[in-house]
Formats: sequence, C-alpha cells, structure tokens
Amino acid sequence: MTFPSASSSLRFVASLLCGVLVGWIPAANAQTFKDPALEALYTAEKTEELQRLAQQRLVSQPGDAQAVLALVLAAMERDDPPARAKALERAQACAENQPQSAPCQYAYGVLLGVQAMSEGMVKAARSAGTVKAALIAAHQAEPAWYPARSALLEFYLVAPGFMGGSAAKAAELARTAPKPEQVAAMQGRLLMQDKEFEAALAALAKVPAAMDPALAADVRGWSVQAGLGAISAGQAAKAQGVFERLARERPGHADGVYGLARVRGELGDWSESLRLYERAATLKGAVAWPVTYRTGIALQKLGRVDEAKVAFQRFVSAGKGQKQSLEDARKRLEQLGG
Repeated sequence: MTFPSASSSLRFVASLLCGVLVGWIPAANAQTFKDPALEALYTAEKTEELQRLAQQRLVSQPGDAQAVLALVLAAMERDDPPARAKALERAQACAENQPQSAPCQYAYGVLLGVQAMSEGMVKAARSAGTVKAALIAAHQAEPAWYPARSALLEFYLVAPGFMGGSAAKAAELARTAPKPEQVAAMQGRLLMQDKEFEAALAALAKVPAAMDPALAADVRGWSVQAGLGAISAGQAAKAQGVFERLARERPGHADGVYGLARVRGELGDWSESLRLYERAATLKGAVAWPVTYRTGIALQKLGRVDEAKVAFQRFVSAGKGQKQSLEDARKRLEQLGG
C-alpha cells in the first residue's frame, strides 16, 4: 500500500489489495490511542518519535497493546519494509496472546494485509483469511471503535468473494454504525464502490466537518478516490470542487493538489496541470501518487519532449507504481525515442 499519509494516508493499493488501509490510521472513539502520550505524538504527526516511544515501552512491557499499535502505525506511515516486518512480528504475538484486544487484532490484520500485498498477489490471497479473521475479531472486541469497523468494511468491499469479500456485509456494517455521520460516510463509500462517483462525492461532502479524526481521514481518503474515479470516468469537472477544497484545507499535503492537477490536465489546461504536479511533488504524501509519471504526460502535452523523456525514464527506473502506468510510461518513451 503505498501507504499514504499519516491519519489518512498511512491512505490491500487503493484498497485492501491495493494498499488503502495504509493511509487509514485509526482513532479510537475520537482518539487513536487511549494513551495521552502516544495520542499527542500521533496527532502531531511526529512519526519517528511515536516509533521510538513505542519501542521503548515494548522493552519493559512486550504485551503493551497501545505500544504495538503505535509501532505498526509508525512503520506503515514511514513505508519502511524492514520496520513493517519487525512490527508485524510484534502485532502477531499481540493478537495471539490477547485475542480480545481490538488494537492488537486491528494492528495485525491491517499490517498483515499490507505486508502480504507487498510480497505479491499470491501472498495476499493466501493471507486474506487471516486478515479477515483479525479484522472481525477487532470489530467484535470493540464494536464502537470506528477504525475496526472501517477496516472491515473496506475488506468486504475490495476482497473478491472467494477471499471473503461481501457487499451485503459491508452494507450491514455501514447501516449499523453507531453514529449518523459514520453511516453517512460509509454510504458514500458504498456509492463509490458502485462507481456512482458524483453521488459519492455529494454524500461525503455532507458529512459534518466536526468529526472523529479517523472518520475525517476516511472522508478525505474516500473523497480523493471518488474524485479520481470521476476523472477516470470522463467527469473531471465534477471532481474539481473536492480537490480545490482539499488543497485549500490541507495545503501541506499532496492529495488535493495532485487531484487538482489531474483535473486541470483532463480539462486541457496542461500548463496549470504541470505547475500543480511540480507543487504536489514537494508536499507530504507525494510518494503515494505517480507524480513523476503524470508530470511526464503534462510535459509531453506541452511539447517539452526532452524533459518528458527524463520524467518517464525516472518513473520507469524507480519501478514503483501501477503496472498499467509503468507500461504506458515505457510506450511513451519509445514513441519519444527515449
């Protein structure tokens, strides 16, 4: 999962199988952590300090569920494979030793999904049953804890039926959420799953601004996905508003600016699109998006061939991104004589 930003974007890659959970950092009943020290570091996005404190606490208290959760979220936020592998060992032990602990089960289920996906689709498929069981256990242990409900909803929506996915179970989770704003947001997610992107954007926009941190992160992440879905469906103009709002509300984060760059390009304003891509590349969470690839397209559209070739070559050489994007970048390089 590229596992986008903190809070939303540790944002299974666009889903369990695509890595969406990575950005969905939890918040327990308005807070992610019951421990004030961990919560303070988490909300301030001080990831390295959060990881360090978690490691210190686990030295003396190996079964500290809050510290295990912090270790997992920090490893995901940093998108650090070695750190994820070590955190996964801790999370598995925590889940096995504390089967009724929602933080332990959640941490294990989410991180196992991320780690398995990073090792390929075969590994992801083999781990799906364990991921599902852990997420169900987390939800059953604390039904009012929004992150567990959200993660299980996502699993049901993105996993194929033979791996445990179920649209009906996802709808039930949305319908029975304990707060009306949670119901509304999850209904927006269901609309997006049905490719009703305009309706999804409208539903998510109506969710009250004052909400729990985890729900706010989901609304942002789902709004970005719905907006990008609308663009892919040839409805870029309908996505412009949400990306303008995200760019305005979170100027230091890349998601809104990146989405707005996509919109401007689809509407034919490639100069502005390029400017926005260049800006997005400097912002937090840019690693989650194929900014270099899209920059190459904008440069190509503007006739700046040599610069476009450099961008495409850099994207291909990095080898990170969706298979379709990598293949398209190679084709464009060939067309440009790269």
